[in-house]
Amino acid sequence: MNVLIRENLQTKEINIYGADGKLHTEKFFEKYFSDTDGAYPTFPEEREEFQTDAEWTIITESDFRQLANTISVIQKAIDDVNELLIGGENAGEFVFQSECFLI
Repeated sequence: MNVLIRENLQTKEINIYGADGKLHTEKFFEKYFSDTDGAYPTFPEEREEFQTDAEWTIITESDFRQLANTISVIQKAIDDVNELLIGGENAGEFVFQSECFLI
């Protein structure tokens, strides 16, 4: 999925795969960034004005770098949980206060 960094008007690609092996980047962004001030779904006007196909906008370069630096950790966690589920672990082990942390 493409993301616009509003601070410098660069478009970057971010991909997060779920335990099912499919892309779940947009679902991840909706779940974790919908109630924050640092990222939001890109407005159609922004796509046109900045000539981007980005689906989400991250406001600052530093926020994007923080996310980019943790993507590999997030992906490894998803992959590790998937391996545990394949090995017979219960999905309930990955739920905390009714929030599922498995994408």
